[in-house]
Parts: sequence; C-alpha cells; structure tokens
Amino acid sequence: MKKLSSIITVIVLIAVIVIILVFNRKRSIEQTQIASEAATGVTVGMDVVREEQANMSFSSNGSLEPVRELSFVSDVSGRVLEVFADEGTHVSRGQVLVQADDEMLKADFTASEAAYNALRTDLERFTDANKAGGVTDQQLETIRTQFIAAESRYISSRRRLSDATVKSPISGTIIRRYVEVGAYLNPGARLFDIIDDSQLKAWCNVTERQVLLLKKGQSVRIECDAFPGEKYTGVITFVGSKADRSLNYPVEISVSGHEKKDLKAGMYITANFDIEADQKVIMIPRSAITGSVKNAKVYTVADGRAAEKDVIAGSMTGNKVEILSGLHAGDSIIVSGLINVSDGVIVKNKTDR
Repeated sequence: MKKLSSIITVIVLIAVIVIILVFNRKRSIEQTQIASEAATGVTVGMDVVREEQANMSFSSNGSLEPVRELSFVSDVSGRVLEVFADEGTHVSRGQVLVQADDEMLKADFTASEAAYNALRTDLERFTDANKAGGVTDQQLETIRTQFIAAESRYISSRRRLSDATVKSPISGTIIRRYVEVGAYLNPGARLFDIIDDSQLKAWCNVTERQVLLLKKGQSVRIECDAFPGEKYTGVITFVGSKADRSLNYPVEISVSGHEKKDLKAGMYITANFDIEADQKVIMIPRSAITGSVKNAKVYTVADGRAAEKDVIAGSMTGNKVEILSGLHAGDSIIVSGLINVSDGVIVKNKTDR
C-alpha cells in the first residue's frame, strides 16, 4: 500500500511539472510573439483629428472674354467702293466702316420718293374733294391704296440706300477684317469681327456645394498669370441655375473700368472666392486619404493597430480635406508612411522611436 502511494505521488509530481513546463512554454511563445511584432511594427506618422474653423473660401480658373463680341455681316448687295477701318482700329457706334456702290440705289430712292410725294398730294386733294362730294368713296379708297404701296416702296428704297453706307453697330475694336475694296457684297457676307473690351468678363465653373455660397454682386479677387503679384477685383454678375454634365455650375465675373488695367481678352485668370463662415469642421491632411477623394478611406489607430475606415470627403483647402462623415475629434489617424500599412497591422508613431 505504501508502495502504491509513492507511485501516485511521483505521477502527480510529474504531471505538475509537465503542466508548469507547458504553461511556461506557452507564455514564452506569447512574449516572443509580442516582442517580434513590436520589433516588426510599421513606423508611421500619426496625428490627432481636431475641429477647425471652417474655411469655405475656394478658387476657380477661367479666361477673360470681352463683354460683347460681334461677327458683323452685310445687309446690302453691291460693289465695295471704300473700306474705312482695318484690324486693330477702335471704332465707335455709328461710325462708317464700308461704302458700297449706291448709284442704282440712289436712283431707285429718287423715283420712289417722287412717287410717294405725288401720291401724298393726290390723297390730300382727293380727301378734300370727297368731303365736298366731288370724288366718290371708291375713288378715294383707290388713291389711298396706291399711296400706301408707294409709301412702302419709298421706305424700302430709303433703307437700302442707308445700308449701302455700312456703320458699326457697337463700339469696340476690329480684330478681323474680311472685306476688300472691289469685292461684291451679298446679304449675310461677313465683314468684320468686333469686340467690345471696354469691360471684361470671366467664366468659371464651381461645384454644387460651392454654388450655394455665391450670389450676384459678390466681390471676387482675381489673379492673372500674365501679371504675377498683381491683384484685381471682380464682381459676380451671373450664377448658373443648372449644372452641366460634370455637375459644375457656370459663374460670370465682370471686371470693368480702372480695375481692368492691362488685362486683355483671352488671358488666363484665377478667381478667388472669399467666403466667411462661423461653423467648425473636421479637416485632415490630404496625405491621410488613400484612394480617390470620391472614394476616400483613412487608417485610424487604436491599441497600436491600424484600422481602415471609410469617410466622406468634402471640399479641399490647400493641402487639407474637409471630412463630412466617418471621423470625430480626438481620433488618431495615420498621415504618412501608408505604403506598408494594411488593416490590422501593428503601427508605431515615428516620434516614439
């Protein structure tokens, strides 16, 4: 009996020793794994998400255009006798540009004018005679009809004669001339391209979120690549109410008077829209976003591990992006070193090394 008890004791001791060895080995493996992971963790740059004062200001690119641009065409037929303007000439509204041959037109006008005056006299005479009973109503109506027809011919011939002297319909600068002395004009023939650059305007495109911040009469800061460092002022004169296929809205900006300075039509400009806002928003560095801004993801950090998270990005200001949803103030995010980061990987802040 004593011998059996000794055997059991030995077996129990051996079992205890085995259990202790297995437990120690497991603990040693776990510690080794933790040490290995700590040694192989990805070094990244981290930052804490904060709320910032909203900056809704933005910029958009465009080019300057004249306030009016006209492709001037002929209303008359005839041979060109003289051309009084050339490319680069500044013309005023009503200034004579082209003189067409009007000899036949003058003859037609003289004849129609004589017929008109004669019938007007006859109409007056017949009207007086009708009142006295010397002319019937039918005779008076006949002469009145003849007078109306003569008046129509007279007005038409006067207009054709006037059109033979081609005048500028607007004030501006001729940028292209198509007519030459001796050429034969037909109605619709192109004569000049004229621009009115006394005022300049620029067309820009803005997004659906940005267009809600704009209104007519709002001031805009304008910069021009041709004049680095110069600042110009514009005023919004039109805000589009319908988006194009790219979901952008057109905005027209007017630059006029002394503010125009040396700006010319066709120059490339940047329009800066300064928007004041009181609300606070979450802004993060653009470098923290993986993928495109439309399908944005970021990596948050919790308990030393990276976690991929979907976010909704808004507008960009400089190198920062507004986050509309997905992050809260106080969250830790990875802002650099993302090339080796994946969901669940251990990360270390480079400032902790």
